[in-house]
Amino acid sequence: MLKKQLLLFGLIFAFVIGLIPGTRALAAGPMVVDSFDGPITQNEINSFKAYIQTVEPVVWPNTGSMQGEYAQGKSGENIKAMGLMYELTNDTAILDRMIYFCDVLLSQRNDILPAPYGQRTAWTNTIAPIWPGNNTGTASADSANGDPIGHLAYCGKLILQTPAIWNTAVPIGDAYGHGGTYLQRANTFVTEADYVVNQFLFPKLLDLSNGNKLYFSTQSPYMPGGVFPWNQQMMITYGLQNLAAAHAIKGDNPSLVSQYDGIVQTNLNWFFSDNSAKQTYTDSKGNTAYNWGYNPTLLGGEDSNHGSLDVAGFYRAFLSGRYSITASMMTPIANMYADVMMRGPSDYAGRVDGTDGTGHGAPTTYPRNGNLQLAALRPDIYYTLANATMPNMTSTTMASFARLMYVKNQRYTGSDTQAPTTPTNLTAIAASSSQINLSWSASTDNVGVTGYNVYRGATLVGSSTTTSYMDTGLSASTAYSYTVKTKDAAANLSAASNTASATTLASSGNLALGKTYNASTTWSTTYLANKAFDGDVATRWSASSGSFNDQWISVDFGTATTYNQVVIKEISFPRVTSYKLQSSTNGTTYTDIASTTGTTIGTNKTINFSNISSRYLRLYITTASNIPNIDEMEVYGTSAADTTAPTVPTNLTATAASSSQINLNWTASTDNVGVTGYDIFRGAVLVGSSTTTSYSDTGLTASTAYSYTVKAKDAAANVSTASNTASATTQAPADTQAPTAPTSLTATAASNSQIDLSWTASTDNVAVTEYNVYRDGTLVGSSTTTSYSDTGLNVSTVYSYTVKAVDAAANLSAASNTASATTLAGGGNLALNKTYNASTTWSASYPAAYAFDGSSATRWSASSGSLSNQWVCIDFGAATSFNQVVIKEITYQRVTSYKLQSSSDGTTYTDIAGTSGTTIGASKTISFSGVNARYLRLFISTASAVPTINEMEVYNQ
Repeated sequence: MLKKQLLLFGLIFAFVIGLIPGTRALAAGPMVVDSFDGPITQNEINSFKAYIQTVEPVVWPNTGSMQGEYAQGKSGENIKAMGLMYELTNDTAILDRMIYFCDVLLSQRNDILPAPYGQRTAWTNTIAPIWPGNNTGTASADSANGDPIGHLAYCGKLILQTPAIWNTAVPIGDAYGHGGTYLQRANTFVTEADYVVNQFLFPKLLDLSNGNKLYFSTQSPYMPGGVFPWNQQMMITYGLQNLAAAHAIKGDNPSLVSQYDGIVQTNLNWFFSDNSAKQTYTDSKGNTAYNWGYNPTLLGGEDSNHGSLDVAGFYRAFLSGRYSITASMMTPIANMYADVMMRGPSDYAGRVDGTDGTGHGAPTTYPRNGNLQLAALRPDIYYTLANATMPNMTSTTMASFARLMYVKNQRYTGSDTQAPTTPTNLTAIAASSSQINLSWSASTDNVGVTGYNVYRGATLVGSSTTTSYMDTGLSASTAYSYTVKTKDAAANLSAASNTASATTLASSGNLALGKTYNASTTWSTTYLANKAFDGDVATRWSASSGSFNDQWISVDFGTATTYNQVVIKEISFPRVTSYKLQSSTNGTTYTDIASTTGTTIGTNKTINFSNISSRYLRLYITTASNIPNIDEMEVYGTSAADTTAPTVPTNLTATAASSSQINLNWTASTDNVGVTGYDIFRGAVLVGSSTTTSYSDTGLTASTAYSYTVKAKDAAANVSTASNTASATTQAPADTQAPTAPTSLTATAASNSQIDLSWTASTDNVAVTEYNVYRDGTLVGSSTTTSYSDTGLNVSTVYSYTVKAVDAAANLSAASNTASATTLAGGGNLALNKTYNASTTWSASYPAAYAFDGSSATRWSASSGSLSNQWVCIDFGAATSFNQVVIKEITYQRVTSYKLQSSSDGTTYTDIAGTSGTTIGASKTISFSGVNARYLRLFISTASAVPTINEMEVYNQ
């Protein structure tokens, strides 16, 4: 797809950054987490931005598999991490680095990169547009190519959903000729991703004949005709879902959006809606959980490595908000990880069913980062995962850092299940014979509105982050109806707005067809000027080699003709960076047409202007980033000159959002052609403009009153009279005062594994919300009271603590005084190597002795059907003193009431005071006044199912 003249440059650049021996990225300082609580801080963002500047994308020959490096290797995971961090922060410095990685990624594609690493024949018997899985011989390629497609589409989508930067030059430059502006870069990435889908994925790799379910084609060397494993489905759907989202924003190909979305939806439904592809069960904590296998034909035991990739892919689809995946559908996956795979500190099961294997199925001492976002659905595992992932509050793994920041942000903004309010006052106005403009009143949300989905009839045709949308490419003199739905960051979707309808204007037809054409220069006879006016977007005009600037194409109507609209399509290579339309009566002297200048054109640009009558019309391209190409230029005459001003904006309201910001909202104006925007006046001074029915006035003074009016304007520069006046007073200054430091911190050893802390409360100018507790400088938990119990400690070990107070504005106090304590001496497990008994046993494989053998991997279990009044006991052989018992109910947590009892003869037992309880859980430490007895037993009064105890330890502290 990209011009071959870029190949030589690509080779040189790749050599410079990747092929010179000794070339390395600068050493990186770690990314820093200031706190596991509160908002994402600027310091955390800055540490991420600094780190990504020292990491380079991998190029040949620095890898043996380009597809692997950009699928699950560091380069690919780093691109995803930068995308997620940009979505969290909107910091364009992060987006710029992501663009750089995608520039390099695209340059490494086989059909673009020069030999010897590029231009290789693949198993398709062509020089396929792939990222090979090997570095010599016939180029291999499989489902891992879905991830590079996804990276390009993801980056393109992020740019497209930020219209404010479209026409801005990308600060890192355009070393690869991918387009100088953000919009040009996005169009290149999306176009090139589509190209790989249509040249490799669809015709060669995939078999979609099973109702869009993902199977390998019979010609694929890898698993020919086989069903796609779940993790490889995630690679393919990652690319398709981002391409669908990008095209939905562009509004250029609704049928392609439907095709891509349909494939993704089918395969997500295969997992979530088809119980023949997974198991749904109640886990040991009483929660609904999923168990699944490597592919949809296997019902259990997916290994932890591929499982984390499965989870990450499902979570991406959930966050996209496009496929009706809800938090309740994702929660059984989170329950699986929290209740089944997280078995204890530094102990994570090798398979999703809680068992262990070898290789990818071996247990790990760390959480795989694909699972980290599940903590947003199971907040109880957040601190465990956070501390395990970043024990020193730092990280050098971008994927882990970004996912932790996502969960931290979710916790700060709250668990959101509330949908936004319904959009109101939707209006539809025909702007031309092929375009209808929509506007509506903004919705509100308990957390924040992230965008709006626009439906033409029942079909999703695009989305917008503002309260307006232009639907283009329509048929003349045709009625269309629209609704809008609002969405938030948690993928909650509002009810539909009112329905608004409009009929496109009548068209004179394309006045440029069948005329005479000319151009400044042409590439060859294949790309003559007439190709830009032939009604076929598959052909195009191209300027001559080396001709970037001051190029033009013109149409001679044969006689003076009246027109007021031009549609330009720059589909193949979006390169124009400035242009204007000009008219002429003689074909020699041209005059600029007012209000027709611009920077970028893109796939479809509609330019409306006051009626012009002339024999000649030309598109004058002042500058371009590369040789300009125009696929099609259409000319229309739709209506008479517009002299009617828009109606007055009504219901203007002003609301103070902070000490320096006032938000304005109003009801949309209408116009005989179309409202193009609104001018906002603070007093009599114009302070800004908006294309929506809202505006945020920032940089104001605290506790100060301001008054506003708004005027509507249209494309013909007609301006309405002023709206009503709305006033508001900015809030008092924001809270930047930290709480006072906690005082009188004390630490007391409660047992050989627990230290209790208490302190005197802090004060704050507003209010203290909680306290962060630090053990030896590391955050270990938080408390809303002035006490905390730190458990799971080592025997006879000194620990030091400090506490900091936090307020609602995330201000953090200075540290308290330091308090230290030493856990009690262990005394050793008195239960080892004694005599044991039980009320009943399941079988010889689960005897009473297995509850006292020092191994959590074995256990005692009562007999089948024995739920209540079961017990397991130890005979010390002689009277023994003890004051602490640790019980571990790891495999199946079923006990619902229990107590400890002692006896001198093994027949008559007495309850030990202060030892009764309801649940036990993975580890229960019970401390009590010293007892001296020969026998000790755990008496289980009731249980939800047959009780089983993995380990029972006895100590005298």
